[in-house]
Amino acid sequence: MPTVVITGATGAIGSATVAGLEKRRAQVIKLSRPACDLSSLASVRAAARELNRAGGHIDALLHVAAVFVPRFQKSAEGWELMLTVNHLGPFLLTNLLRDRLAGGGRVITVTAPSTTKVDLSRMLDRDRFSAYYSFGATKAANLMFTFELARRAKRWDVKANAFHPGIVSSQLTREMPLVARVATRWLGRDPWAPAEDLVDLALSSSHAGTTGWFFKGRRRIDAPKSTLDVPLQGKVWTRSAELVELEGGF
Repeated sequence: MPTVVITGATGAIGSATVAGLEKRRAQVIKLSRPACDLSSLASVRAAARELNRAGGHIDALLHVAAVFVPRFQKSAEGWELMLTVNHLGPFLLTNLLRDRLAGGGRVITVTAPSTTKVDLSRMLDRDRFSAYYSFGATKAANLMFTFELARRAKRWDVKANAFHPGIVSSQLTREMPLVARVATRWLGRDPWAPAEDLVDLALSSSHAGTTGWFFKGRRRIDAPKSTLDVPLQGKVWTRSAELVELEGGF
């Protein structure tokens, strides 16, 4: 029975993914509030400690949780909320679970083909806050994290891929401007289809060796060129590790 850890398990895509995983007889560990609050790195560390204490191999770690907030909000550590929930929290959790993932584990991050330039110093500066910039930058950071992780994790036999679900009807857009909410209502598709694709990426033997890819559905797509800058990927990783005070990791 495969073991799958999933964040954002109560959201639209998350809950549909949980149902799909359970249908495939996977053991699902749901990391949603209050069990794990990605806006608090202390909560992320506590959840990782519990998982590491329990032992056992983690076959897949799915990063589904994400937020959009229109105004600057602080995380528990005092950083911008979207930066913490969408990027730093998943970054830290993945690194803390390295030993549980080693030996064939898969890390799949749900994101989007964002072309926003990742500038962590801007994202940490309240005076330069822009909701759309910060959200877009976190989605681009997800891609850069995935590609850097795919390289670093080879020595532990851990695979890393990113997944774009397309426009999905969910609570993610509830605080976006009206035009975005209306567009999502009209164009957004049911979460069950992308959830099934995500389950397949997590469990199918056909993806056991796949790493460093960006998927939409079950098809590999090209990531924006701005996210393929290898030196910048390394810089984003190093700065993220500094911010979360990571010791060890990948």
